[in-house]
Amino acid sequence: MNETVLDMRNLKVVFPDERGLIRAVEGIDLSIKRGKCVALVGESGCGKSVTSLAAMKLLGNSGAIVRVDKMELDGMDIRELGDREMQELRGKKISMIFQDALSALNPVMTVGKQLDEVFLRSPGIPKKEARRRSIEALELVGVPDAGTRYGAYPHELSGGMRQRVLIAMAFAGSPDLIIADEPTTALDVTVQAQVLEVLSDLQKSRHTALLLITHDFSVVAHMADEVCVMYSGKIMERAPAKEIFGQPFHPYTRGLIGSVAKMEDAKGTFVQIPDSLPNPMNKPQGCYFHPRCPCVSEICRKSMPPMRTMKDGRQVRCWLHQPEGGSQEKGKHSDAGRRHGRKDS
Repeated sequence: MNETVLDMRNLKVVFPDERGLIRAVEGIDLSIKRGKCVALVGESGCGKSVTSLAAMKLLGNSGAIVRVDKMELDGMDIRELGDREMQELRGKKISMIFQDALSALNPVMTVGKQLDEVFLRSPGIPKKEARRRSIEALELVGVPDAGTRYGAYPHELSGGMRQRVLIAMAFAGSPDLIIADEPTTALDVTVQAQVLEVLSDLQKSRHTALLLITHDFSVVAHMADEVCVMYSGKIMERAPAKEIFGQPFHPYTRGLIGSVAKMEDAKGTFVQIPDSLPNPMNKPQGCYFHPRCPCVSEICRKSMPPMRTMKDGRQVRCWLHQPEGGSQEKGKHSDAGRRHGRKDS
């Protein structure tokens, strides 16, 4: 049994378009250890969901061109596996919780029958036993009166109940890795908290690796062990969750955290990052974030900063955090960083 459940190196995903190439993911590395939750965070359109679909190998019919130097699932190289081979692994080794449960569930099948199918894939399990396990799985995720809800159709359940069904289905095959793609986006705040608690409890009790795709740092605070901040197809910062919240290094990370209104702030004020993500077919020269960055300097407009590993193991892609002598603009950046609350490492 490998400690690292998912190991991807230099993943690139491009979508050819009649107007040009959509560079969705540009050479990211991602690894998740058993029992840990890694959050992939960023605004909508930054490449998070494409990354998760690439990990599931579900981009085959999308026209995407996928290149990756390494993609291992529990030590198994899955780069060359076909649809049939991956289908055998999905549910058993890797599962996904989609954000829209109503679209993910079959509308003409009861939720119980859809859960049964997960268990019936294992040899030697009769339909009666599959039904018993399905009801047990529904009870495990907090579905009330599970025996009755087993026979319900998706549209007969609330949004929160449907999302619990998806969680039950994801964990039913006891996979090594679960990918949760914005699992609570369509839910109200109260239900969101309940669903996240169910997901977190199951992930920890079963020691499952979890890749959490989200744009919401308030979700990250309750779930993640490690955070990868993504912007326009690139990882901009990678660090343990506690360190990200204690001292975010990248200006984009600070903006995302600052955009979450704090309960103790009576005025409800929050930071707004100006403008929006660049067009994926026409990205700016240099650092992709520089048109929106409060710490921008001349080198940011000219060159993409490399990912630097800091002394404490954290990683950041920013000219503010490059070694001495790495840039002629070092002094200007240091001053800008101090003005915006950065402490030199």
